[in-house]
Amino acid sequence: MYNFDMSLLPTAVGVTLYKYNYIDNKIWTQLNNQVDFIEVDSNSIIVSAAQMRYFLEVNYKNEINKFNSIGSDILHKEINTSFFLYKMCEEIENMQYLKITLNNKKEYTRLKEIDGNKILQFNFKILTATLRLTDLYNDADLKKANKAFKAIELFKDVPYTRINAKELANLIDSNMDEEDENFAVLLDILDILEHKMEGDNTLILLITDY
Repeated sequence: MYNFDMSLLPTAVGVTLYKYNYIDNKIWTQLNNQVDFIEVDSNSIIVSAAQMRYFLEVNYKNEINKFNSIGSDILHKEINTSFFLYKMCEEIENMQYLKITLNNKKEYTRLKEIDGNKILQFNFKILTATLRLTDLYNDADLKKANKAFKAIELFKDVPYTRINAKELANLIDSNMDEEDENFAVLLDILDILEHKMEGDNTLILLITDY
């Protein structure tokens, strides 16, 4: 397996904002007034990553510059949602869309205590991702992977398929034979899914080359 960059996989992510958090509610209101979006329901919208980044640069430039200038030991205590969203747009290079959902629960807090220290934790869900096997394997291992997927009939007449992460993991697990060199290379895919996508049950566009 090549030195693989996991941040290149996500193409759409889901983020929750909280109504009773001042910055979150401000961002939600501004997004609804300033950007073109697709309305999912009364509490969810879809925004392009390009629009989100521009929106944050226009409305939260000072905050972004401030957080970029402080050390990581302070950052985890001071960071807010605007900077979290901006860093996502900056670091998840292939992200195309964000699904923003407003949560109305009063009791929610992002403040967590870990080893006696209180830190802010921001979470997101990977909704969709693209995994190109040519980015994961060299030519020899790609041939082995293709043979394994052919045996379980994953690809149907075309060199790509869409499948949820849990289904893909179960399919590989149930057919795994580590003594078979073709199936053994698929362990790399299981490692990728276990990182986060299996828990999120990400919809994956899996692409190969013959």
